[in-house]
Amino acid sequence: MLLIAERLAESAMRGESGRSSSLRDGEAVYLLNQSSNTFLSVTAGSSPDDAVLAMAPFSGDLSQQWLRSGGQWLWGANHAFCLLPVDGTNDVGLGDANDASVSWSYDEASRIVVGSDALDVPLEEPRTRVILSPANDDATQKWTIDLVSPEEPEYFINQSSKTCLGVRKGSTPSDAYVGTLHGNGRKELQWFFVGDSWQWGGNRSYCLGPDYDNRTVILEDTNTSTSVWYVDDAQRLRIGEYAIDVPLTAPRTRVGLFKASDNIHQKWWRFSELMASLEGVEPPVYPFPGSDETTYNQEIDRGLVNALSSKTEPLPHPRDVPTFPGTVDLETPRVNRKVTLDLSVLGQNRNFRMTVPKDWQATDLYVAEGDICQIILPETLTADQALQITVRVGAYTDALNPHSSTVENKKYRRMPVVSEVFDVFPGVNEIRSQYGGNLIFMYTEGENFTVDVNVKNVVEAPYFRYGMTSIGDWETIKMRDAPHAVLESDKCVVVVPSSAAQALTDPDQLMARYDEVLAMESYAAGFDETEAPPRGKFWLVNDIQIGAGTAHSGFPVMFSLGSYNIANPAIPYDWVVWHELGHNHQQGSYWCRAYGSESSVNLFSLYIQEQLFDTDRLEDMNGYVTAADKVDGGMTFAEGNVWDKLVFLMEIKHAFPEGWEMFRQLYKTTRALSEDEAHDIAGNHQLQIDHAYKNLSKSAGYDLVLTYDRWGLELSEEAKQEIQQLGLEKAPGDLSHRPPSDRK
Repeated sequence: MLLIAERLAESAMRGESGRSSSLRDGEAVYLLNQSSNTFLSVTAGSSPDDAVLAMAPFSGDLSQQWLRSGGQWLWGANHAFCLLPVDGTNDVGLGDANDASVSWSYDEASRIVVGSDALDVPLEEPRTRVILSPANDDATQKWTIDLVSPEEPEYFINQSSKTCLGVRKGSTPSDAYVGTLHGNGRKELQWFFVGDSWQWGGNRSYCLGPDYDNRTVILEDTNTSTSVWYVDDAQRLRIGEYAIDVPLTAPRTRVGLFKASDNIHQKWWRFSELMASLEGVEPPVYPFPGSDETTYNQEIDRGLVNALSSKTEPLPHPRDVPTFPGTVDLETPRVNRKVTLDLSVLGQNRNFRMTVPKDWQATDLYVAEGDICQIILPETLTADQALQITVRVGAYTDALNPHSSTVENKKYRRMPVVSEVFDVFPGVNEIRSQYGGNLIFMYTEGENFTVDVNVKNVVEAPYFRYGMTSIGDWETIKMRDAPHAVLESDKCVVVVPSSAAQALTDPDQLMARYDEVLAMESYAAGFDETEAPPRGKFWLVNDIQIGAGTAHSGFPVMFSLGSYNIANPAIPYDWVVWHELGHNHQQGSYWCRAYGSESSVNLFSLYIQEQLFDTDRLEDMNGYVTAADKVDGGMTFAEGNVWDKLVFLMEIKHAFPEGWEMFRQLYKTTRALSEDEAHDIAGNHQLQIDHAYKNLSKSAGYDLVLTYDRWGLELSEEAKQEIQQLGLEKAPGDLSHRPPSDRK
């Protein structure tokens, strides 16, 4: 909304004069009394016979809107009626606009007058009455006329998290939790600028306010709010010296109020500005150069605008879905399905100090690009329960950017973002995916429960469940018309293009091999019947372009389709799978990083290679001898390459009969550390070196100090003394895995 005073200032600059001349006929306005700070409203009734005119807090409803038409004020909810004095009284009411001859004016003293009388809000509490009184200079007769802007909401999108400022739960200042939500055009994310305040789209009686004591933001009453917000030149949403901040702590749904800084998590895009910036800009043709940051930024903006745009209109910016992830034929039947969401297993009871699988639940459903899908949660769910559930469309999570190793100095082969996440609430949730993708439900910790939800307007995707789907059924299921297929076992979920799934004739063999490898990874990390591994399933996903390398660890583990078809039954037995899943099992900041992240991870690879094929890659490449010769020549551990550092660890493995058990115990011991101990080790490189040394020495039954000395790997005096006090015999310095006659 635009205050009339601002219009007058503009008029004065153009040499115009007169308040009434700046208000055009047909413009809808709100009439705000400057004394009561409430608005002229029809609070009951809908016609001249029963309408009650009174002052009320702002709601934004049509019942509070008035249109100037000549000398009349037409009622916003029904233009057939207008504001009239009530005969024989000093009250005002509604009358028939066609029969009325009254003429109102807005004078230089900001009064709304008819004849010698002016609209007046008496001082008697509760100050809801509006009357006509002889015109005077009291504030009770002064009115501000606020123009009604088009009802287009604003959205604030955090530039770091790519999520929107909104009310996550609650609906009043007493119970509202203001945080961030994934953009979906819902009223909970909408804000309307009125004066200096941002009114909430869920109920415009409330607006955004600061909570300085708790360093966050809240809802407060619009009519009593004195908050003055502004967006500064650095795109920060400010109030005084403070800015709204999205802290980096996962899951990044909280907002804070901190002193303004230049951090990106304090910077916000405005939806209206993103829309305007894209007007008349043609979409790119893929592939386009990785150096073209302008086009990259426009593609990110297109995705954000599409996500927040009205679902009653076509997507404002069509996307290059045919390139990736692929399209669904318009003739493919859409189905409705009941899906049971299982949150009953939530709750990890410890810190595993590894990349723990997230709580994702796969389905055999696919959301077609551009379709409006309904996710209907029972109304009986609490707000907190609903907030534990998030809908993901598409498992291809890598967001490309100009600094991605696969993009820098190369090309974007597909859109930078190709999947979406949606928050859901009790009741009907309409989502529209601009990319399309497999329907996945994601859960966060909280209450344990199961719930049935209805999913409407989706297509069936190729889906195989190891141990349940027969080969005969698979031959039919794999031909379903969805671009990507899902194969699931007790230990993992594999997402591949449907074309790769259609070529797969023995999915049982594929999934059995993935489960076999994951069981070995788990064992090498020290898990067994005495200590269960994390309960979640590992996800492995094919994408035509990933953020780094040809494969990378994380959740999901990502594989470039051009390099690895993870639906090929040979791939689970490939080093790359052992390596990337090994990264997920590593205890990086507790000891693995200090011994070389890319070296120590291959303990997993070598263990699995030994179990499956009774071979050793280091043997095959003569790595043991080469590294030992380098050490004889003066090379230190720090100077070694990734294979040399791996040799250091494997020399210890081969030198003692405990073998792999030494590293299994190291993993177990690291998980058993107290939080304080783990915190201290994680922040100190020397403590990480010492931690592995002490534990490997104890497991071997020998003090490994001479081996560390030989490799130039410095130990602290405290660590050496701790092992010396155990009275362990010192192992030989040269543990090299080569004939004894060749050892120094």
